[in-house]
Amino acid sequence: EANDRNLNIGLERVAAAYESWIVRQNERVPSLPADLQEQAHLHLETCRVALNRIRDGIAFLDTDADARLAFRLATKAMLLQRNWSGSISLVWRPFQLAFFLLSVHSSAVGQDKDRGTMDLLWFPTGGGKTEAYLLLTAFLVFWRRLKGKGNGGGGVAVLMRYTLRLLTVQQYERAAAMICACELIRSGGAGIEVPAALLSSSPISLGLWVGGDSTPNTVKVAAEALQQRAASTPAQLTKCPCCRSLLDWVKPLDLNEIHAMCTSGCALSRMAAHLPVWTVDEDVYRELPSLLIGTGDKFAQIVRKSETGRLFGLGTGFAAPELIIQDELHLISGPLGTMAGLYEVAIDQLCARNGIKPKIIGSTATIRRADSQIRALFDRDTFQFPPPGLDQRDSGFAVATNANIRPSRLYVGLTTAGRSAKFTLQAVTASLLQSATGSEIGDAERDYYWTLVAYFNSLRELGGALVLMQDDVIKTAGQYAGRRKNEATRDRLAVTELTSRVDSSEIPAILARLDKKAGNEDAVDVVLASNMISVGIDVERLGVMVVNGQPKGIAEYIQATSRVGRGAVPGLVVTVFNANKARDRSHYETFRTWHQTLYRDVEATSVTPFAPRARDRALHAPLVALARHLVHGLEASPSDPGSFRKELEELVEDIVARALRIDPEEANAVRLELDAMLEDWTRRSPLASYWDDNRLDESLLMSAEKAAEIAAVSGRRVAAWPTPNSLRSVEASVEFGLSDELQD
Repeated sequence: EANDRNLNIGLERVAAAYESWIVRQNERVPSLPADLQEQAHLHLETCRVALNRIRDGIAFLDTDADARLAFRLATKAMLLQRNWSGSISLVWRPFQLAFFLLSVHSSAVGQDKDRGTMDLLWFPTGGGKTEAYLLLTAFLVFWRRLKGKGNGGGGVAVLMRYTLRLLTVQQYERAAAMICACELIRSGGAGIEVPAALLSSSPISLGLWVGGDSTPNTVKVAAEALQQRAASTPAQLTKCPCCRSLLDWVKPLDLNEIHAMCTSGCALSRMAAHLPVWTVDEDVYRELPSLLIGTGDKFAQIVRKSETGRLFGLGTGFAAPELIIQDELHLISGPLGTMAGLYEVAIDQLCARNGIKPKIIGSTATIRRADSQIRALFDRDTFQFPPPGLDQRDSGFAVATNANIRPSRLYVGLTTAGRSAKFTLQAVTASLLQSATGSEIGDAERDYYWTLVAYFNSLRELGGALVLMQDDVIKTAGQYAGRRKNEATRDRLAVTELTSRVDSSEIPAILARLDKKAGNEDAVDVVLASNMISVGIDVERLGVMVVNGQPKGIAEYIQATSRVGRGAVPGLVVTVFNANKARDRSHYETFRTWHQTLYRDVEATSVTPFAPRARDRALHAPLVALARHLVHGLEASPSDPGSFRKELEELVEDIVARALRIDPEEANAVRLELDAMLEDWTRRSPLASYWDDNRLDESLLMSAEKAAEIAAVSGRRVAAWPTPNSLRSVEASVEFGLSDELQD
């Protein structure tokens, strides 16, 4: 509600505070050792670049009335969804506002000098990164409509990508509240006066675009899934963001759509017949939601399905997506990152208009050599925010607190020396569970330590622990209770699991149960988790974790243990090191010094999209995707590539140019292979379709799974090009059988 002048003054306070911090750091430089002063000056110069970009963002809001209004409406939407969750105020952390101001101009204005820079929000887990880019998302959604970009600013404005289905589903829930608040404001239902350009624009909506194992691809299958309560279900949002009433997911008799309906009479239920959320592919392709959240795997469908072009504004009259958000960037590495880097060649161009590419931002808490990873993935320069200062404990926007004043997480290391691994695990687990009932913990704190998270490095170890929880742990807890006075024995444990074995349909309910407090009959006592829990779980009441053996990666260890201690009390992490494993022994023996420099050992990630084996798998994929979406005349059929030779060769040049920037040594091989593909495509013409696993001689492409099946059965290689259906399953599965007969 502040007037324009006070708004500018308020935002300038953020910049002024950062500037004062930079000045103080600069005054410290002469006191540093001489060999460190040059690097110190380089760090502070980067901080000044960040400061200038923040001030550019403030000037943008100050001089552009539409930008200022979009910012006001975005903050109103964020406040409204906070009110729905029970908070009466909206308090921004300085880094959240600063990151928004740093990125807003390059996100909104294609000609900005930093449009081609990926802004990476590097901040500890639980710090509030999500809110920072949700604010930027809300701003862009309103900005497009106020500017009337492409048919009034509709279409997909922001693509948000994740790698894990658990993370995707939970972020979908968080984004749903923000998007519903934006639509309530746009439609005039929030009691806020909005301009006619918004009232007449298309609805603001949210889409979920994930694999068929999580949500159905068609309305028909979705309707059947709702009746049969199938594992793959459109009902990925269980409660109304406004009133928390259970949603009713239905297929209207007169429409081929799936609707999420709230009938409580709350503001959202009065706004429209259904909530502006879509989870079925057919609905997503038709509605083109303003914010589209998807898994990286799903983007492999740009090669297979022509409808995916609509998501990039092609053939719709809408502008292309202007912002791509890659959360948990550190997960886009190894084989997955390599495949993602190849498909990113096509995605980047599908989003481009008149030479202007989309703005990309990312976030992570654990990464090393981010600049090389980002160059390989996105072909972008990198700007890390907040930039480092002189001391790793103080970046200006985040200061490591004194553990004696405000403790965050206590790490404890135990060894199994002298005992079996199973005995030690059940004894530690029983002690922690039973202690949560003791008198040493006040009632206000008890809930934070009531639910124990048990982390395992493999499903095999986790499966054995399930039996321990129901038998040995309960017995041992009873023995502890008997030795201590005035404690009720914890003789019943409600155990749940968060692993890849859990059906996607169960995940929303499990997350809801984790919010149940101690004393509730549905409260969870033990969560058995794999690396699925290491990102995306944001449950403030979780305060205690047992880690069964040292995880393979340091980033994994940091991410997993950061799931506890995010609330009002310190977290407790107990790692049980197996004395029979050399790696566990090493970490136990250096436990204290290693934890004092934990982030130093984060592994660098590897992404090599143009490496030979990656090219074997999918170099043709971006070429075909670009051809069928961008070359007019090749949309429906690959039948006559010769007539479009010039356009196809231009696409080849674009891909080769990207390879030159990312991996120059492989660029010549990339060119030779792409030229050979064009020759093979022309030689095989005319072809009836791009993709048909049943009529391979008439199809340009086939699924990699089908190719592996044919090779296993007949040993022959077909002419259709094997193409991945996802970015994760890049190797064919191998079937084996067990026989008790010895072969000569």
